[in-house]
Amino acid sequence: MRFAVLRSMGGVVAVVFLAAALGCQTSSGIRVIDPKGETRELTPEEVEQMTAGEAEPYLLQVGDQVQFIFNVRNIQESEAPWDYKIEVGDNMEVRLSSDTTEPGAYVIDYGDVLGISFLSNWPLNMNRTVRPDGKISATELGDVQAAGLTTKQLEDRLTALYEQTGIIQGDPQISVNVDFANVDRLESISRDVTVRPNGAISLPMLEREVKISGLTVAEASKAIAVEAAKVLKNPPTVGLVVFPNINTVLSGMNTVAKVRPDGRISVPRIEYEIQAAGYGVDELRSMLKEACKGLIHNPVDISVDVVQATGARIYVGGEVGIPGVYPLDSCPTALQALIMARGPANSGRLNSVIVIRRNPDGKPYVFKTNLRAAMSKGYTENDIPLKPFDVVFVPEKLVVRANIFVERYIDQIVPFDNTLGVSGTYYMNEQQVNSKSRNIGATAVVTPFQAGGIVVAP
Repeated sequence: MRFAVLRSMGGVVAVVFLAAALGCQTSSGIRVIDPKGETRELTPEEVEQMTAGEAEPYLLQVGDQVQFIFNVRNIQESEAPWDYKIEVGDNMEVRLSSDTTEPGAYVIDYGDVLGISFLSNWPLNMNRTVRPDGKISATELGDVQAAGLTTKQLEDRLTALYEQTGIIQGDPQISVNVDFANVDRLESISRDVTVRPNGAISLPMLEREVKISGLTVAEASKAIAVEAAKVLKNPPTVGLVVFPNINTVLSGMNTVAKVRPDGRISVPRIEYEIQAAGYGVDELRSMLKEACKGLIHNPVDISVDVVQATGARIYVGGEVGIPGVYPLDSCPTALQALIMARGPANSGRLNSVIVIRRNPDGKPYVFKTNLRAAMSKGYTENDIPLKPFDVVFVPEKLVVRANIFVERYIDQIVPFDNTLGVSGTYYMNEQQVNSKSRNIGATAVVTPFQAGGIVVAP
């Protein structure tokens, strides 16, 4: 019996000791706890001011549905349109014309119409069309090769031939002009074409196809001109008018993706999965742009729209009915969060409810508020409006901590039956939510706060 009395006294001493250590005085308002454990009284306006800032972007959650539309980025006003790189599926007009920028350098080709004039013997003047064999029929001379010669070279040849015949006395003074270039020859090559899946186009008369995918408009024009010069006497001027098309690569990527329980999404043609949960729309767009590098030659414009949002989350733990993760739109204040979590447990300490929050700059704040009056009398002056990813934690009552102290230490030290000691029962439900999100760690398992997990200054 003596030992039992000593044990009972030990339990009482433990209760008194814990009460003295933890303190029994609690503020009736909202207080902020700094990293040193010191507290300061705040008004609701000060709470809002400390954590206010620009509205944070919505962060994607598990279950959200996101629509993606991929397009080739439009040419901006400050950019040269010929810097656009041709893609598979693009339509274009290919038009060839004669290069007449250097007089005297034009090489006569079949189909050209030549004007041949004799300054001193005008009755011999003639107009001739270069035949497919490259020759013309000259008066009193017969066939003369013209194709492949410049006008000056043809003048010299005709002069020498007429001097040999003796028909003309003195210098014949011959002038050769190309009155009309054979536009049909160039038009027969010009076509409206589409870049094939192998990145090339085919044009009539050219010996082989021209691969232009990945080239700028200026580079593609030069590549076509080089190939056309192999079958033409004169390198042509190539004009391209490109009509960019949503190529098959991008059109096959357009989709509506759902954020899976692991926080990731899958997008067609992207080889790896993208982490979406915990990121804003702009951040996700940047990650997708990086993932698209190498799929096409031009920068990609990506439209990212949340077509179905599950809403922001808050976390409720400690001495509540069902700790867990809850949608913010269902519990916009700390008091409503406790109600959503099936109310505070009998062991909950309502005069010291903790709200943990980060402001837009990432700085954490820990608030302690008294919600006892709000629960018992409806006074909501100390109720804190919640923001996305706030943590609401209800600590244990002091008597519960004393009971745990007696159970863990006094019972183990004094191995006798207790007939006068303090006893109590503590129940706690646990809820576990598995999710990968940048807000709670890329691979973390979210477990709500448990009793005694946070120690704050009274």
